[in-house]
Amino acid sequence: MSRAVAVCHGPFGRVSIYDLDRPMVVHAHREAHLIFFLDGSRGLVTVNDHTVRVDPFMGVAINPWEPHNFQPEQPGSFGLFLVIYLKPEWLAAQAMPSAGSLVFPSSELVLTRELAAWRDQAVEMLLSQHRDLNLAPVLMALAQASSEPIGPELVSSLLHDTSAGALDRRVLRACRLLEQHTSSEGALAQIAREAGLSRAHFFKLFRQQVGVTPTIFANTARIDAALERIVLSNDPVTSISHRLGFSGQSVFTRFFTAHVGMAPRDYRRVLRTVSLPQAQASHV
Repeated sequence: MSRAVAVCHGPFGRVSIYDLDRPMVVHAHREAHLIFFLDGSRGLVTVNDHTVRVDPFMGVAINPWEPHNFQPEQPGSFGLFLVIYLKPEWLAAQAMPSAGSLVFPSSELVLTRELAAWRDQAVEMLLSQHRDLNLAPVLMALAQASSEPIGPELVSSLLHDTSAGALDRRVLRACRLLEQHTSSEGALAQIAREAGLSRAHFFKLFRQQVGVTPTIFANTARIDAALERIVLSNDPVTSISHRLGFSGQSVFTRFFTAHVGMAPRDYRRVLRTVSLPQAQASHV
């Protein structure tokens, strides 16, 4: 079974080392996403129907809300990967105001010497026993080496911060409901009915405007809520699954494993968190 070797959450997002031997379902993240091969079996990541082989020479860069999945190249064989999730608002805050934000121009990420050096430094820090991990500069360097600056007009798209006027009101309402009520299983069908649209028409409209299907958006909201409770609370997994509306812990564990790669208890077992440096926190 896939397992977490190291996990760290912080203001930047989260960074992990995963030992993966099973596929994940199609999913998406609010964060910018980087995947690097470390050891063992290679991986195959499909981003928007384009498959990239993750190996010693090629990583994967995935923009926020790009649908993707993972599968080991050799089913049942373990592969070790560095997996990074960077909050777009954190990336934007690190850049000069005139530089806009960052975006990955391609899902294929050729592993240069610079990228390999920053990757190795991130791995070394994650595997260290130090309590205070200053991962932010390393992760920012990895993001900058993997991306290119974009103009201000694309920042809102990258941050997924579309104004209310830019989205159909029915789609906007659906997004807000799904984010606020992650345990509401029947929300999509209810919204479609209230909007006077068939389920098929509603799904098409949602995907056109948001970039992912309502189901993927809803699953992302549930995973985000699950991660928040796993990281910020001591609630047992049984309680978390109940609060998120799952019929049982085993159902929640299967859902979490299919989207994150391992069981929630295994994720929590190696979890570490870091805070803002004191000097930086005082200016927030």
